[in-house]
Amino acid sequence: MSNFIQKKAQKLSVSTIAGAFSLAAVCALGLVGNTAMAKEYKMKLATATVNDVQTEAIKKLAKRIEERSEGRIKTELYPAAQLGSNTRMIEGLQFGTIEFYTGPAAYLVGVDSRYQAMDVPGVFKDARHAQRTFSDPEFRDYFMAIGESKGLVGLGMYIYGNTAFTTAFEGKTLADFEGKKVRVLASRIERKGAELMGATAVPVDFSEMVTALQQGTIDGIKSSPPAFTSLKLYNIVDNITATEDGVMGEVMLASKMWWDTLPDDLKTIIKEEAVALEPELYDFVLQDQAKAYKTWQEQGGNVFQLPEEERSKLLEDMKQATIELMAENKANAEVMDLTLKVAERVK
Repeated sequence: MSNFIQKKAQKLSVSTIAGAFSLAAVCALGLVGNTAMAKEYKMKLATATVNDVQTEAIKKLAKRIEERSEGRIKTELYPAAQLGSNTRMIEGLQFGTIEFYTGPAAYLVGVDSRYQAMDVPGVFKDARHAQRTFSDPEFRDYFMAIGESKGLVGLGMYIYGNTAFTTAFEGKTLADFEGKKVRVLASRIERKGAELMGATAVPVDFSEMVTALQQGTIDGIKSSPPAFTSLKLYNIVDNITATEDGVMGEVMLASKMWWDTLPDDLKTIIKEEAVALEPELYDFVLQDQAKAYKTWQEQGGNVFQLPEEERSKLLEDMKQATIELMAENKANAEVMDLTLKVAERVK
């Protein structure tokens, strides 16, 4: 074979081998890309309650996320405090053992006291007014960022319902609350509100309040009517006082430790679906609240309202006391000013 032919053969051989390696490399990159695209992420969604808007939130959000992510996020639902109390679940978010939690913002005051701004009394004229305030971009951007430095990613907000009391006594007037022990959330705002009614505020976790009521440790519970009926508290006590002095603000949060492992497209999906779900949750709450009052009466219970003059003065006293409490801390004063400003703008 001539030198010319040998050199051509060598060149062809080298070219063929190089081509083969190039093809193999492309295929390998494709496999890596497909593997990355196909990677699945587990998302545990937890809450403390059953048969209410919080469980509705985790069910609906899980369905939305699985469908839109085309199965790349696999969800597991844990209602009824299966993963611990509200406090333990919030810690789970921070430690990365729980991916998602929804519950009252007031349970987060130990993380950052600004969270209690959702529960301010006497500010919102009704649930829709609260919805407009919480959905306002200025308020949302500020509020959803509160917990990020503490390991919490804010995804959405809604309400549990208007506040009310279920009691072992007939709460027809404020005088009926004098000296009674009532369960409240842990925030200073709720404790102060109970004190203004003449009652003794007793912070009790949701998972423990039925037992506390049964044992007489407390005389009543401040929450929202859907909570009373979902727990069938009409089998323990007879009365509801519909103070409706505020709304129970709820947050949807993700673990930042888990969040940081997600690709950007999945982050976008989760955030967009959480926000898109909010109007559905408000609609559910209003229907559920009306149904709860009706159910309570059908079960033989009483629903009372404070005399209007008494209630109006109570709400104004609560609002002013809240402003003073929040003014004690610069950050709290800032979020209180923002809440009042936005609420006024969207009323």
